[in-house]
Amino acid sequence: MTVATITIGERLDEACVTTLLRGIEAAVAERARVLVIEGVADRFCLGMDFATIDEISRLDRLAGFAGMMHALLVAPIPTLAVIDGPALGGGLGVAAACDVVLASDRARFGLPEALYGLAPAIIRPALLGRLSAQQLRMLVVTCHSRSADEAMRLGLVDQLATVDGLAAARAHTIRQLRRASLETVAALRRWDAAELQRALAAGLEETAAALARPAVRAAIASEDVTWV
Repeated sequence: MTVATITIGERLDEACVTTLLRGIEAAVAERARVLVIEGVADRFCLGMDFATIDEISRLDRLAGFAGMMHALLVAPIPTLAVIDGPALGGGLGVAAACDVVLASDRARFGLPEALYGLAPAIIRPALLGRLSAQQLRMLVVTCHSRSADEAMRLGLVDQLATVDGLAAARAHTIRQLRRASLETVAALRRWDAAELQRALAAGLEETAAALARPAVRAAIASEDVTWV
């Protein structure tokens, strides 16, 4: 296998997270030269649908997402996220975990978690690989999405393309990434492996505790919360 491609779902529900994890594992097992994660026409991923996470499923769902993020962050393969449309919350975290983020000029990026009393704790390690601590705080507390141009200035996007030029840019980037030695990529992943595991575990614990709070559950259920 030269290039492995995973199509991410609109929401990071249980099925989507499982698809991502199995795709990552298959790509690693088959020693793919590049792993591409992309959405479908005019969207990438809107993140987790917290309204579908109940008390019984909370820990399993969050642990599944954290496990998938770990698998992506340590995968010994060059990774590429192709974004054409919104990448929000956990969807932005998946993109940030990739080595290269290629976005169209209609892509949007944001972290809406604070509107519900949550923090992007599980995806924090991936985000801090691209943002300063202050930039991350700003994205969290200002509660609005950013354009692809703004996201590139922040470091969330590495390459920009027009909608019409996205396919050509994708092919060009894959050709570049295929040149990397998998042994070198594996060495890069090992450098921060222990700290990554601790950070993901802490993020899982914090998010699970937040989702148990009545005020957070009420905000998630409310129709008054808007995101722009």
